[in-house]
Amino acid sequence: MVNRSINISGYLSTDPFRISALYPLLFILLSFQPWNLRAQFQLGRHDGPYFFYENGKTVWICVADGIIKRDTTVGTFSVSTEDGRHRFTVSRHPLVSPAPATYRRSDKLMVLSDPHGDFESFHSILKSQQVIGSNYEWTFGKNHLVIIGDVFDRGQDVLPIFWLIYKLEDEAAKAGGRVYFLLGNHEEMLLRGNYKYTQGKYMTLADNIGRKYRDFWTSNTELGQWLQSKNTIEKVGKYLFVHAGLSAAMLNPKWTIDAINDSVRHHLFRTKAERQRSAAAEFLFGSEGPLWYRGMVKQEEKYQPLSATDLKKILKKYAVERIFVGHTIFDEVSSFYEGKVYGVNVRNEANRLKGSSRGLLIADGKLILVYDDATKNKVINK
Repeated sequence: MVNRSINISGYLSTDPFRISALYPLLFILLSFQPWNLRAQFQLGRHDGPYFFYENGKTVWICVADGIIKRDTTVGTFSVSTEDGRHRFTVSRHPLVSPAPATYRRSDKLMVLSDPHGDFESFHSILKSQQVIGSNYEWTFGKNHLVIIGDVFDRGQDVLPIFWLIYKLEDEAAKAGGRVYFLLGNHEEMLLRGNYKYTQGKYMTLADNIGRKYRDFWTSNTELGQWLQSKNTIEKVGKYLFVHAGLSAAMLNPKWTIDAINDSVRHHLFRTKAERQRSAAAEFLFGSEGPLWYRGMVKQEEKYQPLSATDLKKILKKYAVERIFVGHTIFDEVSSFYEGKVYGVNVRNEANRLKGSSRGLLIADGKLILVYDDATKNKVINK
């Protein structure tokens, strides 16, 4: 047998030029390892579980301590953040599909936006405002929580956030409260196969099991079915919630709340090319549609800013007093059109660390800025 081992210790010890010459050889040797070290790093420590329903069976896949695991056991399951600091259990529950889009207002309504895979910041604000307890359980009673889209992308804890929302949704309903998750532009991006902002560990997992990452969210998966039940725009009492904003084009009588939700839901899992075959889809998923339009909170001409007159017409059309949006990032929760529109998307981690505002609480008709330190909560209107 030929000995193919290579002793490089002496080779490296004397001549720096030899070291640089060896780099290509090291790259080749590493690339032929049975488990590529770079891929192992990108896979991450924890992810999932993802539930697939195929051929009459339930199969779930997760990453635990850096190892991909598969099973067919159905029941309560554990979810962990990437760093292992947060762990909680979840039980699957029946889905209401499609979810209703109009609700009566509760005594308290918490409004947050754009968690983007940052579980630490999402958990922190929920815990500090007593929406959840020490065991990640719903403690907000008959009150309501609204998350205005964008869990996907940027961060490494997309699944824990989705599973926590999923869990709290069921617990809130049993307590007489509600949790609303609205679709954002990053949901529509990923579901059509745009991975521009997706973390490498998700792509590595997909590669390892021979699937595209968007396949983890199709209608034959638990969270795919759950996402397909969600709305793009919802009305709670006299308040309207939508991820990006509503352009003047939404004044077209055909764009009722139900029409918007039904049409987005119908095209949600289609590719960009498939959506281009539908004029409705091209509009709703375009720059003037509710998932991308910034003209309610941006005045630059390129954003086609909404006039005060058209805002008044939109408020009248949907019979609401205020509109709450995410999508566009601000240093602090911000108001526009003399308090008729609120932008609640902030840099969540940065604001958590420096003690700036994180969202809004609506209670007894008052708008209250909320912070990770609840003693700093501040009424901004009376």
